[in-house]
Amino acid sequence: MKNYLKTKACIITMVFASISSMAVASPNSLLYISPNDYSHSVRLLHPYYDYWFEQGPLVEPIALDALKEKLPDISMCKANETADTIIRIKPSLFYNPQMRVFHGRLIATVFSGGGNVLGTYVGEAQQQGFLSVNHATQLHIQKVYAKAMQNLMTKFGIKPSENSGKAENKLPCGLVGAQEEAKINFY
Repeated sequence: MKNYLKTKACIITMVFASISSMAVASPNSLLYISPNDYSHSVRLLHPYYDYWFEQGPLVEPIALDALKEKLPDISMCKANETADTIIRIKPSLFYNPQMRVFHGRLIATVFSGGGNVLGTYVGEAQQQGFLSVNHATQLHIQKVYAKAMQNLMTKFGIKPSENSGKAENKLPCGLVGAQEEAKINFY
């Protein structure tokens, strides 16, 4: 009877220990893309065609795939998650109809868990293509973002911070977008 109770107590202790360790486990890196990139459309101008698209759904899979090579435990930011490193990606795209060239740019800002900026990296690319039917234009946009992400990854370097800090002192990834960008005034 004593051995039965000891065995049962050990099993219960192991179950509670595994549950608490599962609750503490969180990704070390999070990818943040602004909700505005998912809800507000961008317009590419052409004399005969106008093309509207949302940047977020096109950039997210490209950025996640590229970043998973360097950071295998990265995941997308959801509201109140915290991590040791938060990477914010800002996409932008321009189309030159006379030269038929898509110009893409991705700006990655790396934040520590506490909200300090660890670095800013820029990836740029160009892709020849026509602005025409939906599927073809979307393919050209994906190609230019993939090239810009490859360019960004050649410059990208994350140095893990030695003092990751306590979980109470970490910035939720949803607040990264609330931080102001540096603005330059010439007046």
